Amino acid sequence: MRNEEPTPSLEYAEAFVSLFEKGVERLKEHDQELTDRYIRNMTVFSRIMPHISESFQGYQPQKRHIYMEESGDLNLFRDDTRTPLFTENPRKEAAEKVAQAFKAPNKTVLNLERTENHPSRHVHYSNKMLDQVEIQLQGLEESEGWPEFVGSTILFGLEFGYQLEAILAQRSIKHLYIYERDLDLFYYSLFAIEWENVLETFNNDGRTIHFFLGTNAEDFTDKYLHQLEENGYFMAPETYLYVSYSSLENNAAIDYFKKHYARQVMGWGFFDDALIGIAQGLTSLSKTKIAHFPGQDALPKWVKDIPVFILGNGPSLDQGIELVKEVRDQVLLICCGSTINTLKKLGVTPDIHVDIERLKQTVDKFLFLDQDYLDKIWGLSVNVMHPGLFDCFKRSGMAMKPGEAITSLMLSQARSHGDTTEYVQLNYCNPVVANLALSYVHFFGFNNVYYLGVDNGFKDKTSHHSVHSGYYKDGKESGFQTFQEAKLVEREGNFGGIIFATGMMDTSRVQLESLTRQLNKRRNFASFNLSDGAKIEGVTPLHLEDVLIMDPKINHQEVIDILERTFFTEPPEMLLNQSAEALISVDDFRKISHTLQQGWDETITTREQVCDLLWSHHRHIYFLKGSVHRHIYDLLIGSFTYSSFLIIQFIFKYQNEKETVMRARHLFEQWSEFLEEMPSMLQQASEYVDEGNDHLITYYNG
Repeated sequence: MRNEEPTPSLEYAEAFVSLFEKGVERLKEHDQELTDRYIRNMTVFSRIMPHISESFQGYQPQKRHIYMEESGDLNLFRDDTRTPLFTENPRKEAAEKVAQAFKAPNKTVLNLERTENHPSRHVHYSNKMLDQVEIQLQGLEESEGWPEFVGSTILFGLEFGYQLEAILAQRSIKHLYIYERDLDLFYYSLFAIEWENVLETFNNDGRTIHFFLGTNAEDFTDKYLHQLEENGYFMAPETYLYVSYSSLENNAAIDYFKKHYARQVMGWGFFDDALIGIAQGLTSLSKTKIAHFPGQDALPKWVKDIPVFILGNGPSLDQGIELVKEVRDQVLLICCGSTINTLKKLGVTPDIHVDIERLKQTVDKFLFLDQDYLDKIWGLSVNVMHPGLFDCFKRSGMAMKPGEAITSLMLSQARSHGDTTEYVQLNYCNPVVANLALSYVHFFGFNNVYYLGVDNGFKDKTSHHSVHSGYYKDGKESGFQTFQEAKLVEREGNFGGIIFATGMMDTSRVQLESLTRQLNKRRNFASFNLSDGAKIEGVTPLHLEDVLIMDPKINHQEVIDILERTFFTEPPEMLLNQSAEALISVDDFRKISHTLQQGWDETITTREQVCDLLWSHHRHIYFLKGSVHRHIYDLLIGSFTYSSFLIIQFIFKYQNEKETVMRARHLFEQWSEFLEEMPSMLQQASEYVDEGNDHLITYYNG
């Protein structure tokens, strides 16, 4: 028996057809008016953002059921849902949605906390700023709702632009990011709203508008991060998020943005770290070789196809160590950080060891290992690494770490002396050692990768590393590190279930996923996650019992010889025995530091003025990126970002704008004190090789 449609639906459909036909008639009646608006909008886009007007010249929308409501607003019949996009009064509906969002805004959040017993001056001054926050917040009431001015807003979904109109009619925004996956909707906005007012508002100095049209969720986040670098990461944790509508594509963009939020608010770096990197990088140069690009197809295919195991120190290493021993002759083993001590206890010698953390504590773990063992291993790192690492290995190499002052100094000096060698900067090598391992895999061109012990989290707080690792002694935590009080997030497990991760572990996973997306575009590349830890998107989960490696035995020494010969060269001669102070340009730094201390006086009374001042300071630093003083940008940008964020967070948190801004000046003064101290630190730059402490030696069961 055939199912009949319910009568109300049929009546509704007939009624809507009538309304739609009237709407189409209205559209025809207002054709000239709509055409004129389209021409005005295309003209203003051609003047201000010509790339957008060019891409919509002659555009033919797929969604053709456009009509005009009695109110004069445009509407669209959606074929997918068989319903109109809006109610009969789109602008009124938009105003109601916006009013609701203003009452209960959705925004990004980051809470920075004090760090105790840390030797860096960055942490010292950050703590002083946090102390001021506690003092200055007394008597202030927290804000509710969407403030009159916001520094940064992301609009997820434009539709026809009616909601954007309503927002901008009532609120002021410094940096506006608009994401719209559906190009048809943006096209119809050219007939629906007046874009000139919008674009002219953001065409003023200090205001920016950015369109992400037709891009997928992953590309949106990547492009947004690139734009964020220009506008200042310090705005990222204080960004208002507005969702115009729900759809599969829009929801995917929001979910991906949230999942990758850590990329916006972690890894900013800070001044002391950059200074340590300079001192250690210059000291290390004479002890090692440096990575360079050898040209296309540098490796023989048989080397590229060798299975590579990236071994982390997570709990799942214990489950798979017997597999590692079984296939040892057929694979290349890359050992990450503290995993080297675990492998020694388990009777396994890796081919390559990688380390990235610049502190001396990283090197101290090698004291538990005999030299004969280390002599069989190739040590790889980056140019911020403590020079002691390169003393531990018979042969070693380092690549440049992007975004570091030492990298900028090395490259500028090499170029100024006529050195045209293409030295390697390893992208996605942060924040932990597994990321560096995958970056080297990418650089070398390997096609088959297996993760084991790269858990990026744990199921149980008491079982966070291999039981054979230095984190444990006699089955209990050794006292070196615990996660009992750690703030954890829940993530999907590689084989299902839930994994708990720290912020650092989660960021590592996100970075692995980002590089994996690039690697998966490479022909013949495949990667497998054997770890019973967090799922890594793009990497195939594979149970240990399902691993089948039929590859022939390899001559490990020959492979390492080929890699070293192909990808590494002697360091730039002009940098050997150079002092850090001679290269940094302390006088130029002092002038820039002085400039960044200026501008906050009695005339600064609004949130907008604070944002404008900090943005102007950011731009002053950012423009150094393309100059001979790129290293000064790298030295300053991290601590500037932290300090500016603390100020931005404070001024938006409390209701009384004038009073809050007046009190926020006390935070700026702490940042200015740090800026005043920085030049004297630079004058002693060579002394900033980390001296370490006895924490690892005392507590690590190596």
